[in-house]
Amino acid sequence: MRLSVNPNDKTPIYRQLYEQIAADVLSGALPAGTPLPPIRTVSKELGVSMITVRGAWEALERDGYLLTRAGSGCFVAPISEQGIEDKRAQKLAAGADALIADAKALGVTKDELLSLIDERF
Repeated sequence: MRLSVNPNDKTPIYRQLYEQIAADVLSGALPAGTPLPPIRTVSKELGVSMITVRGAWEALERDGYLLTRAGSGCFVAPISEQGIEDKRAQKLAAGADALIADAKALGVTKDELLSLIDERF
């Protein structure tokens, strides 16, 4: 697992970590039972606060992506196929809502937006 952060991105670092791991879980790149590196290790490797990494891990656990086993560390949680599909749909819907809101604010029509998406896909 390769994590990276961009300090120039307006997205908070804990959220950047969250999004990378969540995406890897949903894509199958991190299957259930995969151990995550210790918070201290990630903190040192990325040059970020342990509190930041802990925040990402806690949010991932709260949202059902990770399990913590006392004395053993954090592991990718088992998620049913339906659970994965639901999480994918939620993530895509949130992105679509933001894109549609931006398009409306810019005066872009539905057809123009769909054409742009088609070109980029």
